[in-house]
Amino acid sequence: MKKLSNIPTLKDEDGFKVIMSYFDPKEYNKKNFNDFYIHGLSDDTYELKMPLPPHRQTNHSIILVTKGTITASAGFDNYTIEQNAIIVIPAGQITSLSSMSENIEGFYLHFSDDYLVHSKVDLSKWLTRPVIKFANAELERLTTLLKRMQKLNENEANADIIKLYLSTFLAEMEQSSDFRLRFNFPAHERLTLEFKRLLNYHITKNKSVRFYASELNVTPNHLNKSVKITLGRSASTLIDEMLILEAKVLMQKNNLSISEIAFEIGIDDVSYFGRFFKKHTGFTPTEYRKMIDLS
Repeated sequence: MKKLSNIPTLKDEDGFKVIMSYFDPKEYNKKNFNDFYIHGLSDDTYELKMPLPPHRQTNHSIILVTKGTITASAGFDNYTIEQNAIIVIPAGQITSLSSMSENIEGFYLHFSDDYLVHSKVDLSKWLTRPVIKFANAELERLTTLLKRMQKLNENEANADIIKLYLSTFLAEMEQSSDFRLRFNFPAHERLTLEFKRLLNYHITKNKSVRFYASELNVTPNHLNKSVKITLGRSASTLIDEMLILEAKVLMQKNNLSISEIAFEIGIDDVSYFGRFFKKHTGFTPTEYRKMIDLS
C-alpha cells in the first residue's frame, strides 16, 4: 500500500485561505505572508470557517486575547483563552479552533523559524503549558509591540525590523510573572515536555514506551512515573491519545478509506484499528466518520 499524506498541514497562503469563508486579497497576498503575518481578531479583513478542524502549521502561531474568549486545542488538550491571556502553538503541533466569541478582540500572528534568528526564546517549551495570563501592565507592553508589528507589516517594512520587534515581544512575553512561575520546570516536567515533543515526530512509527524512554536516556518506568506526576496519565496513555488524535484528523479526508487511515498511523490490521478506535472514543471509525458528515 502506498504511503499517504499525513495530518493536513497549512503550509502556505493557499492553506490558510481554505479555512476562511472570507479574506481580503490585499491582506493575504503580501509577499512575506508565509514568513510573518499579523492581524487583529476583530478585523473585518477575514472570516474563519468555524469550527476550525485539527491541522498542523509549518509556522509558529500566537493568539493574544484582550477581550472575549476563544476555545482552542493544542495537542491532546483543550483550552479556553480569556481576556489578558495568550496561547502559543509551536510549529508542527496539532491544533484546532472550536469557537470564538462575537466580542473577540486581540491579535493573531504567525512566523517562521527565520524570524526567530534574533531571539533566544525556545518555543518548544510551550508544548506542555501553552496558555499564559498577563497582568494589565504586562499586557499593555505586549499590545504596544503587536500594534507596531501590525503597522510595519501593513506597510511591508524591512523584515529585519519586524524580526527585532518580534524578538522584543517574545522576550517581554517570557518576563511576565505567570510565565516565570509556570516555566520553572522540575525534572519530571522537563522529561514530559521532551516526551511530548518526540511523540509529534515518531508516533506513526514508534508506539512503545520503551522506544521513547531509550531516546530520552531513561528507563520506561522512570518515564511513566514522570508523565504520571506531570499529567496524571501514563506514557502509554499519551501514546494512545496521540494515535487517536491523528486518526480523527485523517477521518475528515473523505478520499481515505478506514484501512488507509489505519495504515497511515502505522496500524496494519484494520480490525485491530477498529477495536482500538472504539475503545478510546466509544464509536467505530465508520460511526465517527458519519458524525463528521452530519456535522
